[in-house]
Amino acid sequence: MPAQPTSASKPAFTINGHIYVAHVKKGYEDRERHINEMMGRLGVSFSYMLDGDIPDITPEIMAGYFSPDAAFPMPARSCALKHLLIYEEIVHRGLPGALILEDDICLNPHFPGIFTKSMDELPAYEHPADGKYAPVIISYEDTRLRFVERSRREKGRVLYPGDRDRMTGCYYVNLPAAETMLRQIKNEGGLTMPIDLYHAWMLRQGRLQYLWCQPTVATQGSHNGMFRSGIYTAKTAWEERKWKFKLIYRKILYFLR
Repeated sequence: MPAQPTSASKPAFTINGHIYVAHVKKGYEDRERHINEMMGRLGVSFSYMLDGDIPDITPEIMAGYFSPDAAFPMPARSCALKHLLIYEEIVHRGLPGALILEDDICLNPHFPGIFTKSMDELPAYEHPADGKYAPVIISYEDTRLRFVERSRREKGRVLYPGDRDRMTGCYYVNLPAAETMLRQIKNEGGLTMPIDLYHAWMLRQGRLQYLWCQPTVATQGSHNGMFRSGIYTAKTAWEERKWKFKLIYRKILYFLR
């Protein structure tokens, strides 16, 4: 369901493709308000991916997208399915890629400029090989507490090769990556793990490039205390404070490396 932005106080940022937000048809209205307000301030259009809710996962859908050996819970399957349906939208529409957000994401005020810079740097990683562009995912969030070491940082550069996933609250996926993942899942008989772990598996297999944005410019609200998690057991106030402390500690740690 397309969602139009409200009047914007900032110009739209540059994106190669479209923006999709994984959300549910009913419930989590506080997240919907948050997304509409945040995207309205940014002045960009986007679409909600509402299909793939738990009630939508029929036996036919289960058989079409998930392996019989899959053992992760239904909320995580619903989340993964929404991401896969977005990949299908990218392929169906022939988009160069898409920025994918989960509905609890909180974007940093510097997000527009950093994201636009990342789109400028992206072609260097999408280098043509035999006429085909390489599959690429770019992660923008700090939720997983993984950052680029200062020794690798270069002035004015924002994209760096990553060796692990950084969750799926805010990432860009290009068309070749969407095609590659959908094809691999079909060939393997369905998804066997949550979507973030699948990205990590694809990275380890050398099937896609996984880039980290530095600085990070997004955080999942279900980790920083803004929202309750819709998949896992809700964090206590102590756990939220501990996460925020770890965030500061890890940023300092990576700065010293």
